Amino acid sequence: MFGNPQNEMRNLFTYAFILISFCVFSQKKPAVPKKQEDKKFKTITVKNADNLSFDKSKSDAQILKGNVICEHEGALLYCDSAMLFSNKRMEAGGHIRIVKGDSITVTGDKLNYDAATKLAVLDGNVVCIEKDMTLTTNILTFDVANSIANYYNGGTIVNKENTLKSKNGHYYSSTKDVAFHYDVVLTNPDYKMNSDTLRYNTISKTAFFLGPSIILSKDDYIYCENGYYDTHNEKSSFSKNALLVTKQQQLRGDSMFYDRNLKLGKAFKNVTLVDTSQKSILYGDYIEYKEKNSEAFVTKKAIYARVVDKDTLFIHADTLYHRDIDSVNNFLNAYHHVRLYKKDLQALCDSASYNSMDSLMQLYDEPILWSNRSQAMGKKIMIKLNDKAIKGFILENNAFMINQVDSSDKYNQLSCKNVEAFFERDTIRKTILTDNVEALYYAKDKRKIIGLNRTTCSFMNIWFKNEEIDRATMNVKPIGSITPIKDVTEADSKLKGYSWQYDRRPKSKQDLLIEPKKATIDPPKKQKGP
Repeated sequence: MFGNPQNEMRNLFTYAFILISFCVFSQKKPAVPKKQEDKKFKTITVKNADNLSFDKSKSDAQILKGNVICEHEGALLYCDSAMLFSNKRMEAGGHIRIVKGDSITVTGDKLNYDAATKLAVLDGNVVCIEKDMTLTTNILTFDVANSIANYYNGGTIVNKENTLKSKNGHYYSSTKDVAFHYDVVLTNPDYKMNSDTLRYNTISKTAFFLGPSIILSKDDYIYCENGYYDTHNEKSSFSKNALLVTKQQQLRGDSMFYDRNLKLGKAFKNVTLVDTSQKSILYGDYIEYKEKNSEAFVTKKAIYARVVDKDTLFIHADTLYHRDIDSVNNFLNAYHHVRLYKKDLQALCDSASYNSMDSLMQLYDEPILWSNRSQAMGKKIMIKLNDKAIKGFILENNAFMINQVDSSDKYNQLSCKNVEAFFERDTIRKTILTDNVEALYYAKDKRKIIGLNRTTCSFMNIWFKNEEIDRATMNVKPIGSITPIKDVTEADSKLKGYSWQYDRRPKSKQDLLIEPKKATIDPPKKQKGP
């Protein structure tokens, strides 16, 4: 009826084992996917402590004292004492030191470290050192995983000869970049740099400006709102309201390059170079400035402006070269398509030069000069200037002067080898004519024109009044004749070489950048003066 008792007992144990195994298996939690296991952070490991204690009734933390060394994912944390909460969070004090690899070390008085975020907050006398870079602050947040240090309550970074201070700072060890914000100051033995936002690379020693910035040295001052400064090679590039100020010059431009070692500056677009000692300005779209010799090379819409007698003389050319020898001696060379404008003086030529030592401006290559209703031509024209006024001019070789009479279509003319003219209050008052002089001028009885006077001689002095010929003196044996005005023909009214080009003169400083009209031969009718 019953089987073998021994077999029955064996079967009973077998069924019981299977039932227990099934129950245990059915209650076992499923395995954590590998990705989730990877995401789970590692806990802090205690490597050393002279004393370790734990009293759950007092605290949930392990108490570590004496030569404490902890490790977390490759970073070593040293301190005098620490409280370790479930090996996940750590509060420590006394000689705090965090070592990440063989390059970066952070020290401080207090530490709060979270293993989950891998963020260490250090408080008190914080110092972060990596090779030749040292960061000091009072409170530092250190991202141990990514080796990123942040401070928000003022900090200083020293990198060899450069010292940088700011309110906020962020150091990225992987790229060796430091980002500074608010009240940024970079101090170098040769200059001081102030900025609102600045990025600095500790390897290239290059500072990048991202806001209003000033660089000040004993020799110059630089302002910009964007750009970079290579503090190692002393080269920089600036943009957005770039300004360079030296002892005697001020250079502005949309963008600028400056080499402090070579004392070389280059500015691009809407450029101005102000010479404060000479009261002059250079304009253009490209200026190359050599500070050492006070040299400036200007092209692209190049214009030179100089104050003369409470007015301004403007000179335009394809290329301008300006140099200051000293505070009183400087010169200007103008090359190709030269145009001059002053309210009472205008000129055209192909090249020109000016030297402040003798206050002489020289015009070359078919120069033409206009002053009010007068025109002068010669192989070369020399204009005498000073700070107060135009003193006169000299026409050398093939001199020819034309003066419009009463804003009419009649023109006084003077032809000779050389002319020297003298000005008074920027108006021609006297001329001295030499060699093969020919004069053609209208004689008046009071204000009425009565005839046309033609005279030839070897020497003549002429005085002007109200911009018209008033009287003349000649040497011995002059040859002259007067033709009644009613008998004057078109041929009688012109000397050989006559060419009235009044409509070619620049009428404003804006005209300097406009190509002048081509020369005309016949005089315009009813031409009026300015």
